[in-house]
Amino acid sequence: MAKLHPALAAGAMLVCMAPLTAGAQQHVALPPVNLGNTSFLDGEGGPGLMTHEQVTLYDASRIDGPSGQALPGRDMLTTFTAITHLAYSPSTKVLGSYWGVEILVPVAFVDVATPTALGSTAGIGDITLSPLVFQAPTVTLLGGKFFHRLDLDVVAPTGRYDRDALVNVGSHVWSLNPYYAFTWLLGDRFETSWRIHYLWNSVNDAPGPAYAASSIQPGQAIHFNAAFSVQVTKMVRAGVAGYFLQQITDSRADGRAVAGSRERVGALGPGLFVGKDATTQLVANAYCELAVENRPAGARFNVYFLHVW
Repeated sequence: MAKLHPALAAGAMLVCMAPLTAGAQQHVALPPVNLGNTSFLDGEGGPGLMTHEQVTLYDASRIDGPSGQALPGRDMLTTFTAITHLAYSPSTKVLGSYWGVEILVPVAFVDVATPTALGSTAGIGDITLSPLVFQAPTVTLLGGKFFHRLDLDVVAPTGRYDRDALVNVGSHVWSLNPYYAFTWLLGDRFETSWRIHYLWNSVNDAPGPAYAASSIQPGQAIHFNAAFSVQVTKMVRAGVAGYFLQQITDSRADGRAVAGSRERVGALGPGLFVGKDATTQLVANAYCELAVENRPAGARFNVYFLHVW
């Protein structure tokens, strides 16, 4: 059976992770996470039912190794993802703050090519649930409004997973991926928004046979999205956004650390925001990845529409 370096699929946000490895090195890839999914005015929030629909195209033409060098061979990954995100917050406050719950359901098409194999798959990926979205009271910081939120996201292994498949839409692990988000309004026209995540993953007890292991566990990571925008007209903002991920602990195979395979990726690119206010938004972002280690390196394009009822 053809083998695929599992990092090849790690670039498909929220949708896929390949279970196999290429060559002698065991690389336990991180499951997909929110990389660049959010940007401008992210920290604002309040009561109501939020509907958020997003589509993402990701295209990578190479894998970068542990020193940032492109690995030899023809490795390509293309994914198309649609995410339906629903959140509800009642009008009743707790400790002076709004609270709520949310669910994110991704559907993805994934196409991969290696020097020895081709493969593709499609389906519903791993679903994200949050039992607590806590929108803290708005405060004033250096004369500007400061909106902030804490969210306790849990990613369930609901996506289809086959340990013998070349690529999957499910990762077969539970993940804890809480975040803190804020938006800081700087004067009348400028804002900056950040979303800072921590990632922990459970054990996968059914890894692909190429691992030669009975269990694997992706490492822990820190990742964030950041954006800065300026108001161009009453309804339009333009700016720049980016994301960064750094794996902070080694992944494990049969309980032993897999050294030299921690992942890293950064990205930067332009973005456009169109919206009447924080309750209705159309946002588009484009990212070019850089400073990549042990992951695919490519470009990402996001478009989403958000409305609060």
